[in-house]
Amino acid sequence: MEQTEIRHDKQHATTDTQIHPLKEITYGAVSGMVGKLVEFPFDTIKVRLQSNNNSHPVSTISMISQTFRNEGVKGFYKGLKAPLFGACLENAVLFSSYNFATSMLLQPYDHGLSMWSKCASGGFAGFMASFILTPVELVKCQLQVANLASKTVNHSYSSVIGDTLRRRGVVGLWNGLGSTMVREVVGTSIWFGAYEYVNEYFSTTKQPFIKNKDLQLLFSGAMAGVLFNFSMFPVDTIKSNIQTHDILSSGTQHHHKATDFWKEMRKLCLKPGGVMNLYNGLGITMIRCIPANALIFYTYELLKRNF
Repeated sequence: MEQTEIRHDKQHATTDTQIHPLKEITYGAVSGMVGKLVEFPFDTIKVRLQSNNNSHPVSTISMISQTFRNEGVKGFYKGLKAPLFGACLENAVLFSSYNFATSMLLQPYDHGLSMWSKCASGGFAGFMASFILTPVELVKCQLQVANLASKTVNHSYSSVIGDTLRRRGVVGLWNGLGSTMVREVVGTSIWFGAYEYVNEYFSTTKQPFIKNKDLQLLFSGAMAGVLFNFSMFPVDTIKSNIQTHDILSSGTQHHHKATDFWKEMRKLCLKPGGVMNLYNGLGITMIRCIPANALIFYTYELLKRNF
């Protein structure tokens, strides 16, 4: 019995107990909401740095100061409602899809899954979530940079969505799907893989440097967030520029020109700063991802353990 429990514990840390699918979805939704509330102000600055249209890079401190001076505290939470709802859906889909994939891969075997299988399950979860994330992030990113484009026009959810539908139709809400999918499939496989690997280390090593179970979960989630964001940040930068192209180019000669992944990458690399423009906002992203991802995984595990 003890060997069975140990073997099952190594299979996948996020699914070590069977829970009802509705509970699973609820736990994922709540954990996503908690993480989004923590990270959103940092995310606003990150998107504005990524989408900066100035000829020279703007520092993180300057962007924070500019946002606070022009818009106050509310400026950091511009466009929160859509991503808050999106985070609930995203994490519900991520955790339920991941657990579904791992359970399918596990069925033919009587032993734990390999790390590659867990990463593949994470990639599947990211693929499923990208269809939900793309329209949510499109609206979020455009609202986050709206005041950089114009200080006289008051943009709202309805105006952003309405403008997108008018110009591009319903399919326009999925503008940036390709880059989002690349980021999510590759990044989420790293996200879940890193979390599982660190958790497995703590469960198998005799003397882990963190002995408290709660701290272990927080540390594992933080490491997963760091690796995800660091590895996929250039893709995320290009995705942000694709999704903010329409609103930032409004009134310019480039307003009606279509853009894509390679055009945005080339534009960023040709600007002063070169390839480093792909990493605009990386510092504040790494700061925000540590508490946000630690809380996402910890909240999920805490809810699963107590409810």
